[in-house]
Amino acid sequence: MSNRDLDELRNCFNRLKIKENVPTALNEIKSILAYKPAAEAAPTIRNIGISKILYCINTSTKSEAELACDVLKICFDKFEPGEAIRCYISHFMYLLRHERDCVRRLAVDEVYKAITSNVNVLPLPQYIDVYVAVAQMICDVDIGIANKAVLITSNLPTEAYPKVLEEMKIALDCNNSAKCNAYEVVMNISSKSYDLFQLCAQERYIDFMVNELNSDDILYQLNILELLSQLAVKSHGINYLVKQGMLQKIADQVKELHSNPFGSLLTPGYMKFFGYIAYNYPKEIFGKYPILLETLFEALDSNDSNLLPVAIDTLGFIGTTNEGKMCLATLGSKYTQNIERLGSIIRNSPSELRIRALRCMGNLISVDKDPNSKVESVDQRITLMTREWFRILSKQPSSMEVLYGICKNPFPDIKLAGLILLDAACQHQWGEESVARVAGFIEYLLDRTTDFNKECNEAKYDIIKRLASSTAFDEAIIIRLQKYVELGPFQSETTLEVAMDGE
Repeated sequence: MSNRDLDELRNCFNRLKIKENVPTALNEIKSILAYKPAAEAAPTIRNIGISKILYCINTSTKSEAELACDVLKICFDKFEPGEAIRCYISHFMYLLRHERDCVRRLAVDEVYKAITSNVNVLPLPQYIDVYVAVAQMICDVDIGIANKAVLITSNLPTEAYPKVLEEMKIALDCNNSAKCNAYEVVMNISSKSYDLFQLCAQERYIDFMVNELNSDDILYQLNILELLSQLAVKSHGINYLVKQGMLQKIADQVKELHSNPFGSLLTPGYMKFFGYIAYNYPKEIFGKYPILLETLFEALDSNDSNLLPVAIDTLGFIGTTNEGKMCLATLGSKYTQNIERLGSIIRNSPSELRIRALRCMGNLISVDKDPNSKVESVDQRITLMTREWFRILSKQPSSMEVLYGICKNPFPDIKLAGLILLDAACQHQWGEESVARVAGFIEYLLDRTTDFNKECNEAKYDIIKRLASSTAFDEAIIIRLQKYVELGPFQSETTLEVAMDGE
């Protein structure tokens, strides 16, 4: 930095002592520093210090305080991530706890920049007070600051958490929003390792969360369930909930939903919660917590606009895995009755429910969506079960004829859902043979003039790739299917001919 700029900068800092000069001096400091390279500006800032700018934050109007924060941000941006905190640690502790939100926002943004650049840039134990101060900011009245504090506190060095989790408990004495922020941090770090989960459990955060399900605040209860579901899908999380009797306690609360005046609002949250667990542990949930299935099937049989969509999605989610399919099949007629219900929804309901039901059925029929499908061969029982489930959708006309009509639907969202179910069916030989038996279906799929939607074209292409190696069609059809695959999902014979003529 030139001597002239340095002298001018010092002069501006000195003028900050006089209240009337503060706005002008701050703006001049901004102008001088804004475009200076960091290598020039950082040594100068360290030499002059930031105390006089901090003084302006407290003695000025709100607009001047915000201007002072702008200047400080420019100063901090000239340093490497975390360097400004290390240089001005006592000042930063003051900024993190300042009464003005613009000041706290400036400070927490600087900590966020440091943490996201390198988690070890503020090593322990020197900077544990910074981490604790940020963790306590999850209670901040400014939502933006609180959310940023959640992000930071969820990604601290592991060795910081014993102290941080202990000090973060102040949030549990605040409002429900602050408590949810604390629980979100707990869920985020619990998912990282068993040791961190154990630490959270020892601090009794999990116990607090389950007990909060007795709250009269419906939205708060639903948020807690959403967070607990993140824990329940982890093996250490579900084991803890079962061992401590917490999962049974939650199941007992499901039983009481019928007598709860807000039961219809709470039931979707509980269904989602148990649905997440049943996806990973279907045998255990089906055997030990039958209330889940009772609640799910009751919701599927209802016309409640709050319950039915969630019930459809939950059934499809549970039945995505092959183990889930097997567990559902053991329910016998209780389950097949709900397949009939899905068929009725697909044929007769408004578009939104039809789309959900089609996607649900796609999950129940598909074997490729199971994460283990690439390493395990498909159980012959699943092939037989899915064929029967598909047949149940519609007796007359047949299920595949109904699906043909859906795939011809002019509305892309319904058509896409139909193609997704068709793709699931074509993962089985019985599905390929069913397509071959429906007059005009394969010709429709091969007609490139019927679809102009990208997603539909791609979905149809995936189906044709499956069928191109099928034994359900004669040689002439197989040749057409293979040619379609060669041209790709968006290429037509006409455009190919034009391209060749242009050469």
